[in-house]
Amino acid sequence: MKFSLNNAVVQNDLAMGFMPIRYKGQRSGFSSPTTWLIIANVIVFVVMLVSGDFGDCNSLTCQLLAQENDLVLSGAYWQLFTSMFVHFGPVHLLFNMFGLYFFGRINETVFPTPKFLTIYFGSGLLGSVMTLVLLPPSTLSGGASGAIFGLVGSYVAIERSTQRVGFALIYAVIIFVESSFLPGVNIFAHLFGLVGGFAFGLVFISMRKPIGY
Repeated sequence: MKFSLNNAVVQNDLAMGFMPIRYKGQRSGFSSPTTWLIIANVIVFVVMLVSGDFGDCNSLTCQLLAQENDLVLSGAYWQLFTSMFVHFGPVHLLFNMFGLYFFGRINETVFPTPKFLTIYFGSGLLGSVMTLVLLPPSTLSGGASGAIFGLVGSYVAIERSTQRVGFALIYAVIIFVESSFLPGVNIFAHLFGLVGGFAFGLVFISMRKPIGY
């Protein structure tokens, strides 16, 4: 499935071939940080629609929030963060929110909210920075999947000390391959989000015994 604009790279999401083991102790309702992140992404998308943007980033909202490398290099550093909430069309949003819900709900049973958000935003920012470093100045990118791949990476870190680590690693590789080698997809956001999430997960797990098993 192609998610692209002219001179754009979309942080596409997770085409899931099979589902990992679920965890107990997931938070309910508005106590879930995953729920709030999904709401924030949907709100930004609705604002873009109201502005007349149907996936081509022709609205002021998209132009301010999406990551355009040459603008970031000129001082629009906030786009490294805000681009995580920009989606180029309803299909892009739908797939990313499915991935966010699934892996967010797993991670929030193990990590308290501050650490959960550090994994999510830290991984997403790493993906944005590497997009800036490795892709041309004309690149326009957006999407939550760099951050979502951070949650995939931390999921592997969660399972590292269990008998399910092989399953988790294979699952992460399948998701990465399935969703990263399509035209217009930002493979660097996916890759560095995944690596960042794994690193954050290892650090946080070493600091405190995970809960939710």
